[in-house]
This record gives sequence, C-alpha cells and structure tokens, in this order.
Amino acid sequence: MNEAKRSGLIVIGKDVVDRMLHLETGRTDEALNARFGISYNSWRKVIAGRPVRSSMAARLIQRVESIDPGAPDSFSA
Repeated sequence: MNEAKRSGLIVIGKDVVDRMLHLETGRTDEALNARFGISYNSWRKVIAGRPVRSSMAARLIQRVESIDPGAPDSFSA
C-alpha cells in the first residue's frame, strides 16, 4: 500500500489542478485563501502533485466546483 494512502493523504487529480491554475487570481497567501481557501504552502503541494490531507482535498475540490460548476470533482487516491 502506498504511504500516502496509509497516512490519510491523497494527491489532487491533474484535472482539478489544471482548473485551479486557470481560475487562480494570484499566488499570495491572501489571494489563494480568498479564492480556494488554502495557503501558499498547500498550493505548492497541490500543483507539485504532492499528497495533501484528504479533508483539505475534499474542501478544495468543493470550492473549485463552487467557483466553476463545470470543473471535474474527482481526485486520484
């Protein structure tokens, strides 16, 4: 079993990351928090394809979906 799965971490799918890159309004803590509800450090993990907490991933995907209802709402585990 992969280490990320065992520890409750998941990797956000590329489709969601691509949508976030399209929807971003800035890359400061303030802009990312206002837009996606995440910090700059979380942003860097997400766009680098590194695992994040599943609760944060679910919240982030929900936020992306609310910003752009046509966005995919799945992520890879």
